[in-house]
Amino acid sequence: MYTPSEICRLDSFVFMNNYEKFFQLHHQPAPFIIANAWNVKSAKLIEENGYKAIATSSGAIANSLGYEDGEKIPFSELLYVIQRIRSCTNIPLSVDFERGYTNDLETLNGHIQKLIEAGVVGINIEDAQGEETYLKKLNGIKSYLVKTNQQLFINARTDGFLQKLDSPLERTLERAKLYKEAGADGLFVTGVSDTSIIKEITAAVSLPVNVVGTPKLPAVKALADCGVKRISMAVFLYNATYKQLEKVVKDVKEEQSFTPLF
Repeated sequence: MYTPSEICRLDSFVFMNNYEKFFQLHHQPAPFIIANAWNVKSAKLIEENGYKAIATSSGAIANSLGYEDGEKIPFSELLYVIQRIRSCTNIPLSVDFERGYTNDLETLNGHIQKLIEAGVVGINIEDAQGEETYLKKLNGIKSYLVKTNQQLFINARTDGFLQKLDSPLERTLERAKLYKEAGADGLFVTGVSDTSIIKEITAAVSLPVNVVGTPKLPAVKALADCGVKRISMAVFLYNATYKQLEKVVKDVKEEQSFTPLF
């Protein structure tokens, strides 16, 4: 049973566009889980099972097409997969944009426009190249969105813990302030597995914080208590799917039976 205030929120959610829905998901009391797709089938299964939004996994898409992760896939091929996913689903779609698939700011804005035209409402863009390059890209994207009067949720991915930089917590908090000033809408902290550190981050950062769900982190309720607003599956959903596929094909061969298929 919903309370009157919850019913009002649900009613307003129905009439929001996908960008507004996606933005609102980051500002509700409880965190939301976002599953990461790599093709139309995975995206449709995510939607059909009640998830409120879909994200892509750059690593999963690249690997499924025979590329290594790390912007080895051409942007044109990534865009085709995104267009197919968006054309076959209805809920908000966010794209793992890695480092933008270019260092040229004009080309970067061209990529952003193509994503928006495809119906994408959000991106993750990572700072693995360092703060200076990242801020140029982030400022460039935000300026372009303002100039063209378009909306895109920018989830600023910061990799200080993942890259094992010196003083990663302090670096993360410094970057969070800079990224918010540059126009980021969320902060995605990778490589963090200590809930006490996550609490320090969410307490100090005004942006909604996103983490990746891993075996080292507790369940959703505990992460909610830490102040987390978004929990991603990243490439792990893809890995789990193909681990199961590997088991099935091995079992068919070893048992000389097709029973494992059913």
